[in-house]
Amino acid sequence: MKTTVGVGASNQTNSFSAGKEAASQAMKEGKIERPDFALIFCGGKHDPKEFLRGVNEIIPNVPKAGGSSFGILTDKFIGYDGFEVGVTIFSSDKIRFEIFHAGGLNENEFKVGQELGGKIQKALKPDSRGLWVFYDSSKQQNPPMLNFATPLFAALENFLPEDLSVAGGGFLADMMLSTCYQFVNNEIFSQHAVGILVSGECKMETAILHGCQPCSDYITITKAEGPVVMEIEGQPALDLIDELLGPDHGIKVKDFAMNVTLGVNRGDKFSDFKESDYANRLTLAVDEQHKALIMFEPDLTNGTEVQLMRRNLEPDYVAEVIAGIKENIKGFNPVHAFYINCGGRAKPYSGVDFEDAAEVQREVGAIPLSGFYSGVEVAKVGNKLQPLDWTGVLCILAEN
Repeated sequence: MKTTVGVGASNQTNSFSAGKEAASQAMKEGKIERPDFALIFCGGKHDPKEFLRGVNEIIPNVPKAGGSSFGILTDKFIGYDGFEVGVTIFSSDKIRFEIFHAGGLNENEFKVGQELGGKIQKALKPDSRGLWVFYDSSKQQNPPMLNFATPLFAALENFLPEDLSVAGGGFLADMMLSTCYQFVNNEIFSQHAVGILVSGECKMETAILHGCQPCSDYITITKAEGPVVMEIEGQPALDLIDELLGPDHGIKVKDFAMNVTLGVNRGDKFSDFKESDYANRLTLAVDEQHKALIMFEPDLTNGTEVQLMRRNLEPDYVAEVIAGIKENIKGFNPVHAFYINCGGRAKPYSGVDFEDAAEVQREVGAIPLSGFYSGVEVAKVGNKLQPLDWTGVLCILAEN
């Protein structure tokens, strides 16, 4: 039987009704008679129990995984007001989905990565082709703190074969770091990481859409503690960034948060720019008193060479990247496109005049598309699993 995929969305404010509507729509859109697996995501303003109850009105005994989202997108819908939900339902004799999870992220991210990795490693088969990993971005709300993807994925990577395609994202209910939830079948968790192993007669190709290019020479971080970058080139970080932006940049220092992006080149530093070689780090907040940048991740350490990145003002790069991923699946039948998009790339927050998800919708074309807006994105840069910021990660799942 040919794999079929149905995608549904709703922005009803009633959580039960939203879940039921999205699941019903997915069944109808995909003309699905036998649902085998579902990805489910709900906005931060929803009651997760009621949302799940609504989904289960339609697909009660179907394996499912997902969680809270800053927003969702499909081939027909983009929304990030907090009430959006998305349901994607798969029916296939060729592709299998297995769900794994581990808890305690707020206590030890590395340990959770080890536990999750051990479970996945035991389940790996010769035909395992891809892995999606989702985790709770929010550690706590008061004071705001994040769970870090860097130790989580550093631990997880040790258990995975090098040729396994991997993509993931951190769940974000809203910009206030409100409580997130993870769905595993008919259970609801918090402070968990969830892995979905994709196996069978299939192929999963992943591509990174940064939409950023270097606009400075290499500069070296000279003082950092955890996610806080205090000095660059021996100067207070805020002073150097202000200098690099130029005398007429017009950005208030407090607005460096969610605007200033630093890029780490994981490829040849002297070769031509190659987007897929870069891991970008977005500024989460600024400490004006100490003239420091507070980043989403703690991996910009003393001695790290970075470049100030500028955002592409035109969407041309989207078509180029998606054309490349389609070329890599020639000979296979694409059944699903899955887009994990940084919440900061939503048009009201991005600083550009286009909606990058709308460009993805257009370029993906007839392939059923679904996705969610995240806090942090994860993909392989080179052969290493890398947390990313202000990035879109696109996966295309194709059957043989």
